[in-house]
Amino acid sequence: MLITLYIVRHGQTVDNLENRIQGHTDSPLTELGVRQAEAVADRLASESFAAIHSSDLGRAVRTAEIVASRHALPVKTTPLLRESNLGVAQGLTIEQFAERWPEECRLWRMDSTAHRPPGAETLGQVVKRCGEFIQRILAEHVDGDKLAVIAHAGSQRGLICAAFGLPVSFYRALGTANASVSIVDVGNRPSLKLLNDTCHLRGVEVTVLDADTA
Repeated sequence: MLITLYIVRHGQTVDNLENRIQGHTDSPLTELGVRQAEAVADRLASESFAAIHSSDLGRAVRTAEIVASRHALPVKTTPLLRESNLGVAQGLTIEQFAERWPEECRLWRMDSTAHRPPGAETLGQVVKRCGEFIQRILAEHVDGDKLAVIAHAGSQRGLICAAFGLPVSFYRALGTANASVSIVDVGNRPSLKLLNDTCHLRGVEVTVLDADTA
């Protein structure tokens, strides 16, 4: 059994623009973020999706609603697709985190796999819940289904690591731009068909703002 996931990162947010660490906090899409979401929606308009799944955080939901506007489908939300929880760092800029928690910030920036902000999820926990999402959709959908999955930089990485059984150390090697598209087959024979593609953003703007998963 194989199901194809079209994984989309949400469009640029105000917090992205301010280099603010979002995690499970939220921030609205910027005007550019809306245009990025519209561009990815146009790109995916001709696809025949069985469902549209999204993180339940507002920036992902708004992006998903724009994608869903090209299809007669509701947006199904789940906390399993949320960005990684970053504990005390959430809502702070990198500079503010460094000022308030200097040693913790230094270690996190040096190796976010081994060192997490106080109160944060481990990357292993992020990969685990993304794996739970994959198992859920494999149980709910039929062979050959295509799904749009609107996620975050962290949960996209988590989905890919979970799909291929990759070690957590691989997580940081996966870059992702706002409103990028990655295509992954999950199931018996997982396959990475496309990673972090932004060709649909020509004439808009590509932004790679990733304070959440530095």
